[in-house]
Amino acid sequence: MRKTLIGMMIFLGMATSGWATTYSDYAYSDASGRAATADFTLDGTSLTLLLTNTSTSAVPDPTYILTALLFDTSSSLTALSAIVPSGSTVITKNGTLYPAGTNVGSQWAYNSNGVSSAGLGIFGPHDIIGGPGLISAPGNPPAGLPYGIVGTGTINFNNGDLGNAQLIQNAVQFTFTTGNAFTLADISNVEFQYGTSLGGYPANPVPEPCTLLLLGGGFGVAALVRRRAGR
Repeated sequence: MRKTLIGMMIFLGMATSGWATTYSDYAYSDASGRAATADFTLDGTSLTLLLTNTSTSAVPDPTYILTALLFDTSSSLTALSAIVPSGSTVITKNGTLYPAGTNVGSQWAYNSNGVSSAGLGIFGPHDIIGGPGLISAPGNPPAGLPYGIVGTGTINFNNGDLGNAQLIQNAVQFTFTTGNAFTLADISNVEFQYGTSLGGYPANPVPEPCTLLLLGGGFGVAALVRRRAGR
């Protein structure tokens, strides 16, 4: 029994020591129908961010288009790519423009403020992640609404601001490299940004099921050790 307990404690220690893949999720929703999630995954020195517009509400104007995830980090990151993942596409008023798997890094920027498809006064052309040239509205990206993220609701392409926009429906997945000492605790002040007027919507951290499971397992092992010691 002692060997079993020691084995369980070693496993729990490894799972919480940074040897395994770690996760950190954030969410936002409001009474107007906006809803989004940001899922960070760290595997060694590879960090991915899945930014998803989870809203099912209609998109009447630019304030319903997810154009950035703002966050601070105490460690430097190098942005490698921004990919339209499975289940997502780039759309226009005329239908699908680009399929899943498209690299939209030429339309998204990264700097110490986070990631964005819109300039917002804090992102510029020199911050562009990089990738193949894509059809976009006039202006050097990150430029306004093009390649912002929408949910599954009906888009009012009759709105002049949206009529010629290229929009990503569902999600974008970003990949970064990190330093060896980087942990997800280095990410803070996460905010979702809609439209082109800077003013973030603070995120709510989402407890990870695996973390809760590990905590529960740790408490269980501790309780079992105490019971055996009492005998």
